Amino acid sequence: SRWLNQEIERYKPDIVVSIHAPFGVLDFDGPAPVPRRFGRLVFNPVGVYPGSLGNYGGLHKQVPVVTIELPNALAMPPEADSRRIWNDMLQWIEGRVAQKQPAANVQRVAVKTK
Repeated sequence: SRWLNQEIERYKPDIVVSIHAPFGVLDFDGPAPVPRRFGRLVFNPVGVYPGSLGNYGGLHKQVPVVTIELPNALAMPPEADSRRIWNDMLQWIEGRVAQKQPAANVQRVAVKTK
């Protein structure tokens, strides 16, 4: 918890993206507009859990926290699904989350899966 707090204070991110499993939904906490869907993952709030990253970052620090809840912790989604999730996420970030600095940049990289 201390380390995470230090990193948020140090980097002052516009958004935090968390990957978790196994609910197979999109969760969100924080002050930005809620993303409705990333790929096949549809927004469905998991709830507020004291001590969770979403609760701490999104509610206490006012940094939007998107949690991509994969359906399975043992296997990544198929490559096409991963690409859709990634592209939808980048589009949402670029269009909805206010940038704190004009030079802020979202990197687009290829998603590789086996």
